Amino acid sequence: MDQEELEALTKTLSSIYNFHKYQIEQIVKPRLLKYQSLTEEEKQLVPWYTKHTEDLKESIDLNRQFCQSLALTIAQDWNVDTDVHQWSSATGHEYEIVSTTLLQLVRDWSDEGKAERELNYGKIIHELELLFPDKSSRKDIKVLVPGCGLGRLVMELVLCGFWTQGNEISYHMLLTSNYILNHCQFPYSNSVFPFLFKSSHLVKRLFQVRPVAIPDLSPFVINELQTKEPEIPYHDLMSITAGSFIDLYGLGSAGDASATPFQESNANSFSVVVTSYFLDTASNIIDYLKTIYHCLKEEGYWINFGPLLWHFEGDLNSYQQENGSISIKKGLELSREDLVELIKTMGFEFIKHESNIETSYCRDIKSLGSFTFKCEFWVCRKIKV
Repeated sequence: MDQEELEALTKTLSSIYNFHKYQIEQIVKPRLLKYQSLTEEEKQLVPWYTKHTEDLKESIDLNRQFCQSLALTIAQDWNVDTDVHQWSSATGHEYEIVSTTLLQLVRDWSDEGKAERELNYGKIIHELELLFPDKSSRKDIKVLVPGCGLGRLVMELVLCGFWTQGNEISYHMLLTSNYILNHCQFPYSNSVFPFLFKSSHLVKRLFQVRPVAIPDLSPFVINELQTKEPEIPYHDLMSITAGSFIDLYGLGSAGDASATPFQESNANSFSVVVTSYFLDTASNIIDYLKTIYHCLKEEGYWINFGPLLWHFEGDLNSYQQENGSISIKKGLELSREDLVELIKTMGFEFIKHESNIETSYCRDIKSLGSFTFKCEFWVCRKIKV
């Protein structure tokens, strides 16, 4: 690991380990200042306020225990010095990602996220089971899941018998999924408090400080399946790669001097690519489509579920490309109509396409308000162009 990678990794570890300090600064201190600004008469009108602030502090401390256990455990796994004082300091952005990671844990690894998973992952799994009904032969069906996040979909596909490789670029996602997949032996063995930042749309103030138990399903269930179905090599079916989807699975091919051995090995390699809430993370959607096409076998399938909430819309930060030209990430955000035509032009045929599937993402099920997405779901097949 080079120095730049080590710095990025230890920044992430620092943001997880010291997340409680960020929460105190962002949640508790503003509440105390607000309370101090009240008159004595006003304070009498909200007698519960100080007790709720103490509840928030206690919840933050319980988050601290989970986060610090995660950071120290994963530092050992990744052969990083566990002296936290040697780690690079985290920025505000890294702390914000920790907050969203806790919400992601609710979606992927708790009972509260079940409805979202059943609609999203459920549709994907249903199509895969229709395409490959013989479970005993699925070990030979290679499935790639770019942007696999906290790894729940990867694990679900492995439980169905598919050889599945996840890919993720975010250290926060990689470290947290590592902890869940390799160190949470028992269901509901940990609790997190993911809603402490949410003061709006509350029915009861206690909902803000409620714990969520994770994981609802221990990954160690694979051991039980292996015993029941010894003919399926469950322990050999799961892997997760760290890095850019385009860099790892992109256009490098045999005879291309710039291609890495890993890129060459992935050319025309996968029977299925599954994208879930991933397409709209592209700064250049053409690069994503080229990469999906490149790593799929002839007549391989691409299954997609997600919205068109282009993540880089409005991002005017410039960056230097490999050819030396300067570009920006904003600018290639397509409508659904244009995206569908582009997909066809680039060598895919639509077998199934459903639009306007309404769902939420990382929703607080006890909240008075939530954001609804209208998602796209399709099954495409790679054809020669």
